[in-house]
Amino acid sequence: MIFGAFGRRSACALFAGLSLLATADSASAGEVQLAIGPAVQGSSWRGDALVGHSLKLGYRFGDFIAVDSLGRLSYATVDERFVTYLSLGGTIYGRLGKARPYFRLAFVHQHEESASSVRDDPFGAIFGVGDGIRHRGGFGSSLGFDLPVYKRKATEMTVGIEATGSWFPDERGPRIYAGASFWLGFNFDLDGGAPRPQGEQSASR
Repeated sequence: MIFGAFGRRSACALFAGLSLLATADSASAGEVQLAIGPAVQGSSWRGDALVGHSLKLGYRFGDFIAVDSLGRLSYATVDERFVTYLSLGGTIYGRLGKARPYFRLAFVHQHEESASSVRDDPFGAIFGVGDGIRHRGGFGSSLGFDLPVYKRKATEMTVGIEATGSWFPDERGPRIYAGASFWLGFNFDLDGGAPRPQGEQSASR
C-alpha cells in the first residue's frame, strides 16, 4: 500500500515535470508517436519465458524528449499465466546518423493471472477486476533505437529494437523481467511537416 501510494505520487510528479518541459518549447508543436510490435522476455523464475505483443503511445517535443505510455500482453510458461504490463514514463532521444538511440524510464503497474482465471472470467481479466489477479507495482527501463525507413509529409515510419527490463519489490511473482522488443512505429508531426520560417532557420544555425 505504501509503495502504491509512493508510485502514484511519483508518477504524477514525473508527468507534471515533463508536461512543463513540453510547454517550454514553443518552436515546435511536437510529434505524436505510435508503435506496435512483438516482445520476448525471461524472468528471475527458472525456466520462465514470455512472448507477447506491445503497444506504445507517446508525445515527443523538442525532438529529444517524450512522455509515453506502453502496454504489453504476454503469455508466460511458468504456471501458464498471462502478464499485462502497463507503464507511464519518459524517453530521452539522441541522434546517431539517421538512427535515434533512446533511453526510457517508467513506473509500472502489472497484472499477473493464471490461464484458468482468464478462461473463467475473460471480461474481468480484460478490465483488471477478475478473481486471481495479482496487482504489482514496480519500475521499468529500456535502451534501444529507432531507424526511419519512410517519410511522407508529416508522417514518418520507423523500425526499432530495444532491450527491456523491469523490477518489482514484492514477492508475489518474479522480481525481475528482461528481454527485447521489436517495433514498427509511426511519428506524426503536428506542424504538418512544413519547414520552419526562414528567420527561425537562420536563428537556429
